[in-house]
Amino acid sequence: MSISLSELHEDFGQDWLSDVRKTLHACGRQKSREWKRKLESRLRLSARDTPYSQAHGRETITRKPFICRNCGSGCPVIVTLDRDRITKVEGDFNAPIYRGYTCPKGRSLPEEYHNPDRLLHGLKRLPDGRYVPISSDQVVEEIAERLARIIDVHGPNAVAAFLGNAVSTQPATGNMLISFLTALGSPMMFSNGTLDQPGLSISLGLHGIWQGGRIHPDQWDAAFIVGGNPVVSKQHLPQNPAWQLKNLQQRGTQLVVIDPRVTETANRAAVHLQAIPGEDPTVLAGLIHQIFAQDGVDERFVRENTVGMETLRAAVAGFTPEYVAQRAGIRVEDLLAAARVLIKGQRGDTASGVGPSMATRGTLSSYLNLCIQSLRGWWTREGEQVSRPRVLTRPVDWKAQPTAPRPGWGFGMQAVGGLQQTIAGMPAAAAPELMLSDGKDRIRAFFSHGGIYYSWPETEKTVKALRSLELFVTHDTQMTATASLADYVIATYSQLETPASSHLSESVDDIHPGYAWNEPYGAYRAPVMTPPEGSDLMEAWQVYFRVARKLGLELAHINFSFTGGLSEPVPFDMTHEPSTDELFELACANSVVPLAEVKKHEHGAIFEDARAFVKSRDPGCTARLQLADPTMIEQLGEVRAENPAARRRTDAEFPFQLICRRMIPNTCSLPRPAGLVKTGYNPLWVHPDDLAKLDLHDGDEVEVRSRNATVTSFVAADDTMRRGVVGLAFGFGGRPGHDRNPRRDGSNVNELISWRDDPDPYHGMPRMSAIPVAIMAPAKPTARTGT
Repeated sequence: MSISLSELHEDFGQDWLSDVRKTLHACGRQKSREWKRKLESRLRLSARDTPYSQAHGRETITRKPFICRNCGSGCPVIVTLDRDRITKVEGDFNAPIYRGYTCPKGRSLPEEYHNPDRLLHGLKRLPDGRYVPISSDQVVEEIAERLARIIDVHGPNAVAAFLGNAVSTQPATGNMLISFLTALGSPMMFSNGTLDQPGLSISLGLHGIWQGGRIHPDQWDAAFIVGGNPVVSKQHLPQNPAWQLKNLQQRGTQLVVIDPRVTETANRAAVHLQAIPGEDPTVLAGLIHQIFAQDGVDERFVRENTVGMETLRAAVAGFTPEYVAQRAGIRVEDLLAAARVLIKGQRGDTASGVGPSMATRGTLSSYLNLCIQSLRGWWTREGEQVSRPRVLTRPVDWKAQPTAPRPGWGFGMQAVGGLQQTIAGMPAAAAPELMLSDGKDRIRAFFSHGGIYYSWPETEKTVKALRSLELFVTHDTQMTATASLADYVIATYSQLETPASSHLSESVDDIHPGYAWNEPYGAYRAPVMTPPEGSDLMEAWQVYFRVARKLGLELAHINFSFTGGLSEPVPFDMTHEPSTDELFELACANSVVPLAEVKKHEHGAIFEDARAFVKSRDPGCTARLQLADPTMIEQLGEVRAENPAARRRTDAEFPFQLICRRMIPNTCSLPRPAGLVKTGYNPLWVHPDDLAKLDLHDGDEVEVRSRNATVTSFVAADDTMRRGVVGLAFGFGGRPGHDRNPRRDGSNVNELISWRDDPDPYHGMPRMSAIPVAIMAPAKPTARTGT
C-alpha cells in the first residue's frame, strides 16, 4: 500500500498532523499496530519534506526549524507561522536523536510569544513605586550614571550579578556578563550553581575526574539514579527521556532508583528504594557496604586508579543492611537486590538529581555516588567511544586516566559567615546577607538573570534585600515577580527572536553529566521571529556592552569553562557593537566543528568526524581518584553517629516532610504562559492514607506551616507519595505587593525555607527539601496582601 501526502491532503484538506491522526484512526480497526507505526513514520517523513504552503496552496503559511530553550535539553522544534503569527510548535522529526520529541513547555511557545502582557519597552520605577516606559538609550545612560556613582564611593565589589536559568534563553549573556564584571574589577558573580546541585561539581573536585568520561548508554548493564526523575526533569536522559528509558530497558539495562516517591522513572526500575527524604547518604553508604561485602569491587581499576579504598571500607562498616533499612525506611531485601544489580552490571552509570542535593548533605550524596562509580569501574577505557564528544566547544584530550582531586571550596574572596568561593561558584547564600550588610562589603548594585523571587529561599528576606539595593536591574519579557522589585526592567528579546546553538548545553557537561549529547551532535538555528513593530528591546548582553562603553571600559570576550576556568581574553572593538552571531563565533572559537559548518545543517546533524575515542594513559600519570576525602569521611561519620529523628526535625507539631518536586509544564523560575498549568496552581501532593488521617479530601484548601512561615495550598491525592511525605513544586506564587490568590497563582515554596535551616558549611545552601511541615485547615481567607 502506498499513500502520498498529496492524496491525504486531497482527502482531508487540513494540516498534515490532522491527516495522520484521521488516517491512523480510519485504518486502526483493520491493520496491526506495527502497520500503523510504519504508516505514521512514512507520513511524518513525507510531511516534514513537503512545505505546508505548497501542500495547501496557501502562501502565507511557513514552517521554520528552531531550538526550544525553556530548559537545557535544547529540543529541536518546527515553528508554524501564518504570516507573522505563530500557530503551532511541534517536534522536528528531521532532527537526529530527539525523534520529534517536545514537551508542553516547548509547545507553549506560541502563547509565550503572543503574550498580551509582553513588555515591549523598558520600565523605570519612580520613587512612588509606579513604573514608566524608558527608552533603551536612556536606560543605558541612567544605569551607567548610577553605577559610576556607586563604584566611585564604594568600589567595584559593591556591584554583583546573578545568573539563573533564564540565561539559557539568551546564551550569549553569560560570557558578556563575566566580561563586564571582570572589566569593573568585581568578583561578585553568583549563580544558581550553589542553589540547585552544587554538590555535583564540588564532589567532582574532591573525588577527581576521569579524563575518559562516562560510559556510553548503549553499553550500560545497569543505571543508578538517586533522587532524579528524567522523564519530567530531562536531566540525565535529556533527549526524549521516556523513549530513552524504554530503549534502555528493552536492551536489558537494569535500573535502580532511590526516591521517596514512585516517580515516572521509578516505575520502570528493577529496584526502587522508596527511602525517607534526606537519607540518601545512608542508603548510598549501605550500598557501598554491600559492594565490599559481596566482592563487587573492580579490583584492577581501583588498584590502578584510586586511593582511599580501605578508609572508605572502614567508614561504611556501620552501615549494615539492617541499620540502613531501619533508618531509611526501606526493606533489607530491596537494599540487597539493589546492590546485586549494581554488582552484576559490568558497565553502567550513576546520576544524582535535585532531591538529594536539596535535602541537605548534597555534596556527600554526590561524592558517595562517584565512589560507587569508581568502585565498580564504571568509566570508559582505552579505545572505547567517548560518551560526551565535543562539537561546538574546544577539543578535549580524552584519556584513560584520572585528573587529581582539588579543593572544592575555600579560595577567592571571603564573603559572610566564613563562606568563600567554591567550584560551584560564589555561594548565593551570601548575596542577601551582603545586600543587607552595614559594612564595607555591602552589595549596592545588582544585575539579575532569573526568577530570584521564585528560586531564592526565605522570600521575606529576599524581598527586603532586593529593596535595599541602590540599583537593581533585571531583564524580562513580562512583569514578573522579580521584575516588580527592580529599579529598571530591561524589556528583552523572546528566545524566538534570537539565534540558538547547542554550544551552551554542551559546555555544561563539564560540571553536570545530565545534559549534552551522547553522540557528536551540533545544531544552530537562526531567529524565526523579529521584534514586534514599534518595540524597543535589547538582548540581555547588549546592556552590559553599552553600559561598559558609557563607562569607558574596555571589554574582552571571556569563555568560561567550569573545569578549565577562564579562557584567554579576546578584546572587543568598543566602537563596534557585535551581533549575537559574532558572540557565538567567539564562544565557539577553536571548536571541534566550526560553527559555520554546523550552520549548514538546518535541522542539526551528527558530525562523524567529531566522534572521539579514549586514548591510552600517559606513562608518567600518577594521579588517583580519591575514595576517602577527609571532609566527606568526617561527614559520613556524623551521619552514622547522629540521631536520625533529631536530624529530620519532624515531631508532633511538624509531622510531615515536604519534598521538592517538578511539574512538566513548569520550569521553576521562568515565566509560564497562562493556562499551561491547567489548575493554575501547584497542588500539595499527599498520600490518600494521610489525607484520610487528616480528614481532608482532594481539592481541600489547607495551610502548610514550616518553622519559618505558612503558605496556603490545595491538596491533591497522590498514591505515589511515601506516607508522611508531601510534595510542592517550585516556581509559583503571586507577585510581591499584590493580593494573594493561591488558587490562581499557587504557593511559593521558598516562603517555607530559611537560609538558617541547616546550611551547608562550605557552599551555604540550606535545607530546601525534606522540610518539616504541618498541614491544617486554613485559619485565614485565601486572598491577602503579600510582602
